[in-house]
Amino acid sequence: MLKKTLLLLLSVLIVAGVCFAQEEAAEEPMEEPMEETSEVVAEEPALSLEEIAICTAIEEREPVGAGTVFSNDVEKIYCFTKIAGAADTTSVNHVWYMGDTQLASVNLPIKSASWRTWSSKTIGMSLGKGRVEIVTEDGDLLGKAEFEIKAAAEEAEETPEAVEEAEEAEEAADEEVEEPTEEETPEAAEEE
Repeated sequence: MLKKTLLLLLSVLIVAGVCFAQEEAAEEPMEEPMEETSEVVAEEPALSLEEIAICTAIEEREPVGAGTVFSNDVEKIYCFTKIAGAADTTSVNHVWYMGDTQLASVNLPIKSASWRTWSSKTIGMSLGKGRVEIVTEDGDLLGKAEFEIKAAAEEAEETPEAVEEAEEAEEAADEEVEEPTEEETPEAAEEE
């Protein structure tokens, strides 16, 4: 009988141990198996466009005369860009458009993590709206700047100074028109 009791007790302990081990396993979060990869891909930092300007000149590597509307009597306009994030020497393209027609694509080297560069276009182009798109070697669009070329007379009429001068001229014209006094009005003449 002692053998039977010991055997029964041993069986109970084994079953209890198995049950306890299963409860602990259920409480632990399961780890997902790691996927095997055959290649290690080092991702390069992405280029970013920190600054873009359409302007009439570049002085000391900075844009001068930046704007969006230019007269056709300006000889050249420039697209100035500041590119960040290059780990190694790379390049970007300044792609010039007038309307939907591509006029030029200028490949420009980027030689450090922060690089200023520019391209220019002679204003022999037609009047209208244009843009310059900044595109990476891989064809990704970093950004764009839009501009408009107007006839010299049109552009001059729409400058802030010209608008202010026109408003002042209107005010001056309004001040020159004097209101008639009571003596000069027809009603005053009838009363006399």
